[in-house]
Amino acid sequence: MENLLDNKNKESLKFLLTYPLFDQDTFETRKKELLSLDINGVFSAGNLQLKKIFILGKGSVGLVTLVRYKRKYFALKMRRTDANRPNMYDEVIYQSLANSSGVGPFLVNFTENFILMEFVKGSNIIDWYSSARISKERKVKCTSLILQQCFLLDCLKLDHGQLNRLDRHIMISKDDKPTIMDFETSSTQRRVSNITSSSQSIFLNGPIYSSLRDSILYDRKQIIKKIKNYKTEMNQENYVNILHILNH
Repeated sequence: MENLLDNKNKESLKFLLTYPLFDQDTFETRKKELLSLDINGVFSAGNLQLKKIFILGKGSVGLVTLVRYKRKYFALKMRRTDANRPNMYDEVIYQSLANSSGVGPFLVNFTENFILMEFVKGSNIIDWYSSARISKERKVKCTSLILQQCFLLDCLKLDHGQLNRLDRHIMISKDDKPTIMDFETSSTQRRVSNITSSSQSIFLNGPIYSSLRDSILYDRKQIIKKIKNYKTEMNQENYVNILHILNH
């Protein structure tokens, strides 16, 4: 992998650190900020391509790249120059709160424009659930873990904000562990909907619905009722009732 911190790759680093609008002063400031995190490698790697650079992820707020820190690989989220916020501090707060219950990639360090975090290596949730190699039992167990993490977020009063789109916000590792990603639209100021959003996506009409419905017996009316009950009263009993859907 090419290290973009090498002098020969300076133009690529300029493009990445100031995406999508280059400015020399911004580049110089951000490069110093990047180096202050003791990062010694920024790599062109991932499934998404921007010009000649490959990255791990791209959103409206930031780009996610593979970096090296203390001889290990991590993920670095960098704020886009056209982002709708002046810094990454709110996202850091929400991700740290999620981490307190063991949810999300663990936070390593941060600055105004960067978040250094665990690199979650795995499969996109749709690819994983669609694979013929994944047994019914593994799908059911993974789904249970997703709902468990969503319930933990609900208990924290932290609304992720985008769990109606599980395909974009969950990775599945080789040991079948799901990780909820990307807390840039999270909030503690609105009513939480992590279980309700993910349950609708899983059991009713979301990206993994067609893959999962062959693994469990469906009673659509009962599922809707259980989700509504939880939305009305977010407690352990109603959460367990949703989990029980997986055991029928």
